[in-house]
Amino acid sequence: MTRAQANLPALAIALLLVVASVAATVGLAGSAFAGADTDPAEDRLAASTADRLVAADGPLSVRANVLSEAAVANASERLEGVLPADAAVRVTLDGEPILERGDPAGGATMRRVVLVADAGQRALTPTFESGATVTLPRRTGGATLTFRDGADVTAVRANDRVVLHDEAGLDGAYDVELSRYDTVTLAFATESEPAPGSVTVSYRAETTTKAVLGVTVDA
Repeated sequence: MTRAQANLPALAIALLLVVASVAATVGLAGSAFAGADTDPAEDRLAASTADRLVAADGPLSVRANVLSEAAVANASERLEGVLPADAAVRVTLDGEPILERGDPAGGATMRRVVLVADAGQRALTPTFESGATVTLPRRTGGATLTFRDGADVTAVRANDRVVLHDEAGLDGAYDVELSRYDTVTLAFATESEPAPGSVTVSYRAETTTKAVLGVTVDA
C-alpha cells in the first residue's frame, strides 16, 4: 500500500506529460491545416515576388538581402513593372506599407529578413597624435585623400598595399579604390608630423538596420 501511494505522484506527472504532448500535437495539426487553407498560386506569386525584391539585382537592393533606404523611399517608382500583374499587392517593411496596389484584403503573405542600408558621405581629418594611421569602416569601397601644404606625406598604404606614392610629397586630391570585404587601415609615410588639417580623408560610409520585408499577393 505504501509503495502504491509513493507511485501516485509519478503517475500524475506522467499523465500530465501525455496530456501536454497531445495538446501540442493537436495545436500543430490545427496550425498546419490553417496554413494549408491558402491558394497555392498566391503562395507562389508572393514567394517569387519576395525573392525577386531581395535578390542581388532586385529593384530595391544594394546586394543580396540588403535594401537601399533611398530606393525603399521611392518604392512606387522602383517597383513599377516588377509586381505581379492583375493582382492586389502590398509590400511592407516592418509592417509599414511602402507600396500598395489595389486592396489585398486576403491572399498570401511571404516575409524575408533583410538589412536596410543608408549610405552617406563622411570626412575626417587625422590628427596623427597616436600614429600615422586611419582605420575606415568596413565595406568602404573607396576614399578620396586630399593633401594640402604641410602634409609632408610621401606614400600611403591600404593594409599591405601601396596605393599612393610620390617622393616629392603628395599634393592635391587622389581617389583610391579599397576592398569592400576588408577593414582597411590607411598608413601614411611622412618625413615629419603633418600639420594640423593638412590631410583629409573622405569616404562613403554605410550603416544598416535589420528589418522584415513583407509581400502580400491577393489574386
